[in-house]
Amino acid sequence: MKRFILPILFLCASYLQAQFENTDVGARPSALAGAFTSISDNSLAVFYNPSGLGQMEYREFAVYYSPAPYGLTDLSTAAVSYAEPTKFGTIGAAFKTYGFDLYRENNFMVSYGSSYKNRIFYGANLNLYNLHIQNYNNATAFGIDIGALAYIAKSLQFGFFGKNITGTKIGESKEKIAQVYRTGLMYQPEDFLRIAAEAEKDVRYPLSIRGGIEYNVIEFIDLRFGVGSEPTLFSAGVGINYNMFSFDYGFTKSEDLGFTHLGTVSFNFGGAKGRKESRERLKKAFGN
Repeated sequence: MKRFILPILFLCASYLQAQFENTDVGARPSALAGAFTSISDNSLAVFYNPSGLGQMEYREFAVYYSPAPYGLTDLSTAAVSYAEPTKFGTIGAAFKTYGFDLYRENNFMVSYGSSYKNRIFYGANLNLYNLHIQNYNNATAFGIDIGALAYIAKSLQFGFFGKNITGTKIGESKEKIAQVYRTGLMYQPEDFLRIAAEAEKDVRYPLSIRGGIEYNVIEFIDLRFGVGSEPTLFSAGVGINYNMFSFDYGFTKSEDLGFTHLGTVSFNFGGAKGRKESRERLKKAFGN
């Protein structure tokens, strides 16, 4: 009976609120409490700040999965992302799916990110949203996201992301898709240490503040910690990198809803060289 009631309750709650809620994607960003807007240096940038794709010099493919957010398998989330750098900028593509048989949200994305003099980056996403409610509704809609990122100094960068700036609605009842704005800073005093902080404003909810620390312990291991407000959450995780392959694990602890475990596997064709260049990118942009 419990397994029957929970999905029905969730179905009702989801349909009464905005669709396609702003949830973190990827174990690495989630371990930083979502404070990734000013970093966005891998293919997951499509979910946080598409302008960050312009930082990439090597193609990358990533797969993300969270089997039971807050202990509920009916809320499982999966995503894939791909980035292909070209001489005209980086082209990205991604797919995210969330829900279960009775209620499912699918989000297809095509992205682009480029730069001006390798210090100012700009990008956008074109989204195709698909909402399926069994025996009730199947709807699609289009929306646009935009992003910007700038290297302010050799140890500081700024990021901005606007999700669904078109105010897109979906379905016969015209349910509004989540509209969210994020802005933040990333401070990198050393190549092995990144400190990120950002503010997030969903137009329906109070301002949320998030912060995270990423520490490269040794060449192959990164440790991450994060904290956020509205809702209050704590997060942590680890990244293991070997040649082209990276595995990231993260967990978040919500004060209200409990634990969520997340995993990401990615393949970067730049390998260890690409990761080293990523850590040194800020410094090199200013000739140091």
